[in-house]
Amino acid sequence: MAETNQNRRKQVRLTVYDNEPMARMAEQRLWQADIPCMVRSLRGGPGLWGSAYNLPHDLCVYEGDEARARTVLGLPQPLEGETEVTARGSRWWLWVILVVVAVVVVMAIVLG
Repeated sequence: MAETNQNRRKQVRLTVYDNEPMARMAEQRLWQADIPCMVRSLRGGPGLWGSAYNLPHDLCVYEGDEARARTVLGLPQPLEGETEVTARGSRWWLWVILVVVAVVVVMAIVLG
């Protein structure tokens, strides 16, 4: 029973939305399904740019509610050992590689 209560209190990132309105719609759907959740702004927030409207937002749920929340929102279940952070992190390296290739091409043109 104590382990279940601990899992219930630990929050995990369910997914990241590109903007606040999308995150808030998902939040409403989860609350309607009696799944407690929290939305938080990433990369700043009100006061930094004046609005968090167009900034990415996390949607977090309790660990014990994660599977049910994914079902309600139609999100895929993560593969064993995979998290949202690792899935999104792999895209970060793709952008780094793309920028390096672009710099090399520009340098080749300029020096060529």
